[in-house]
Formats: sequence, structure tokens, C-alpha cells
Amino acid sequence: MLRFALLLTLLGSFISCGDSRTDGPDPAITMTAAPAGADSSEIWQQQCGVCHGAAGEGNRALGAPALTQLSSDYLTRQLTHFVNGVRGADPKDQAGHRMALSVALLAPSDIPALAAFISTDLPPARPEDTRKGDAARGKDYYTHLCSACHGSNALGNPILGAPALAGASDWYLKSSYQGFLDGLRGQHADDVYGAQMARLAPALPDEDDLDDVIAHIATLPPKRS
Repeated sequence: MLRFALLLTLLGSFISCGDSRTDGPDPAITMTAAPAGADSSEIWQQQCGVCHGAAGEGNRALGAPALTQLSSDYLTRQLTHFVNGVRGADPKDQAGHRMALSVALLAPSDIPALAAFISTDLPPARPEDTRKGDAARGKDYYTHLCSACHGSNALGNPILGAPALAGASDWYLKSSYQGFLDGLRGQHADDVYGAQMARLAPALPDEDDLDDVIAHIATLPPKRS
């Protein structure tokens, strides 16, 4: 039970740009660096919005999750991982690899401001509910196993580094978890938290249990509405 609790606590700790698995079309990779002096809005429009949507609402067909409910600190960490090759280095991680290529020319100095723009300046998005799990059963799991870190309403806890789960793309929570099971994430030596998730992922191989937890999360109101 403790391992299951830790697993679900970490589930939301690794969501970010780029789905681990996607059957959607492969969009053109944008590798054009933003002009010198470009502000975060321009960088977003030129390098991010084409996949994640102009308002950051996400695009499931492209494996691009909604981003607007994630904290700027979390987005900064994940964007840095993509730029530095910590995430998306495995070509088999199609969407993650695509994301890494898309931000390869992003200046590290631009990342914190871009992350802040995404989390505060873009309008809050509420992704479509696509999961079919048992939300009532998932609530019981969540209350007893996840709420201590992510909060009773899944709004996260920055002190613990636990991001908000409410308002996340439910299909992304599922596919991101599958990426850990498949060994596509958490393998880089510098991905300390990802490595923990990769070790814990086999503790929850049952797809139905995971669907139930995600179905419950999908019922919770996000921080930004």
C-alpha cells in the first residue's frame, strides 16, 4: 500500500509538455530560434502554440497536453530537462523527442519568463474529460493515497514539489504513466525524480485502477477557472 501511495503521489509530478506515446500525426518540428529580444508572448506564438494551442488548451491529436494549470516552477524544470536532453532523448518516445527538438534552440535565459507566461498570462483551460474509469472508486484511492501530497482537491503542494493534477489532460496522465512503464522516461542520470517514478511504476500495472484514479481527478475543479 505504501508503494502504491508513493506511486500515485509521483504520478502528477512528471506531467509536462509532450506526450510519451501518441498515435496522432507527426507535426512539423519548429526549430527556428526566437529573434533576439523576443518576449514570452512571441516565443509562445512562434514555438509553442502550434502544438499546444494558442491558449495552451492542448491538442490530443498531436500528443500536446494542456499546460495552463501547471506552476511556473514546474514548467521551468521540465523545459530545462527538454533543452538539456534529460527528457525526450529516446527516439522511441515520439512526442517527447518531438518536444525536445522543438525547444532545442530555446535560450535557457528565456525559460523562466516563458513558464511564467504560460501559467499566469494564458487563459485557464479545462481539457475535455476523455477517461472512462470509475470516479467513485478512484476517489477512495486518491483520498487515502494521494491527497497528503497533492492536496484533497489535487491542487498540488509546491513545498513537496507536487504539482496540481486537477485541470490536467486526463489522457496525458495516462500516457505519461505508460511512458514510465515502457522505459521511455526516467532513464537519464540527471532525471532524479523521473528515475524514482520509473522504479515505482511497475507497482501499478493494472490499467483499470489507474483509469479510476484519473477519472476522479478529472472531476476536481482546477485552481484557475
